Amino acid sequence: MANYQKTSQVSGAWVKVSELKSRIKATILSETNPQPSQWLNKDGSPKTQDVAKVRFEGSPEIVNVSLNRATINGLVDSFGEDSAKWQNKTLTVETEKMRVAGKAVIALYLIPEGYERIDDENGYAVIVKKGGFNDDIPIIEN
Repeated sequence: MANYQKTSQVSGAWVKVSELKSRIKATILSETNPQPSQWLNKDGSPKTQDVAKVRFEGSPEIVNVSLNRATINGLVDSFGEDSAKWQNKTLTVETEKMRVAGKAVIALYLIPEGYERIDDENGYAVIVKKGGFNDDIPIIEN
């Protein structure tokens, strides 16, 4: 006998990141939920992506957005771990052309007010409070 688990499928249109302009505003309109992605882990199981419904300034359409780790960490830092609390906040869009596995892609970052995207010491994008890293790093004065 086979056992099945209920899955929820994401319906609706997906964001076209190439059509977005940096510095426009966006609003998350749903909780963020992990969904299976088209990519696979090394063991063949599907990787997950964190998907939310988002409305972008200048567009009446609500679209699906896969939130990257930098965006999620910035939202957690700003609004807390419960993705329900990320809803209806004004976020700033930043896009960045980059290469992933040799393919040209455009990364999308949703940045809370009072935060900015910077590169950490290893060159990875992180979203932090403006004026520095986070509160956990001590400031050493001479």
